[in-house]
Amino acid sequence: MDYQNNLKQRKAEIEQVIKQKRDELIIPLGEWSDELSLYDQHPADIASEVTQRETNLGILEMLEYELEKVNDALSRLQNGQYGVCEACGQQIEPARLERLVNTTLCANCARSQQKGFKRPAEEEVVAAGQMSDLGEGIQVAGYELYE
Repeated sequence: MDYQNNLKQRKAEIEQVIKQKRDELIIPLGEWSDELSLYDQHPADIASEVTQRETNLGILEMLEYELEKVNDALSRLQNGQYGVCEACGQQIEPARLERLVNTTLCANCARSQQKGFKRPAEEEVVAAGQMSDLGEGIQVAGYELYE
């Protein structure tokens, strides 16, 4: 397996998308939205454009982080550390390196790190039945949901 070519190819792909996203983001919002003026427009009139722009900024940030990881992998390749798990020191599985060219963990270490991750409290979902069991009423438009 030619890891160096895979890393360089991935780097080129990421750099191309980063350039495209930056070119899109450099265009002023007024030109991007086909509006003659943003001054007299209600904020909701350009909401989808602003949302798309924020999405592109988020994607750009993720791509820049991914590029850092690929550059780090290229550096590890030059230093002879590519394919070695940084947690346990064992060789990373070749199939894993094919899928995730910039990984620094073997599958076992990645799984063990993932097990320790807890979702933020605000992502918890409470079913309506659970709420009524706790004695909390659910109101919709001023009426109890179960009335």
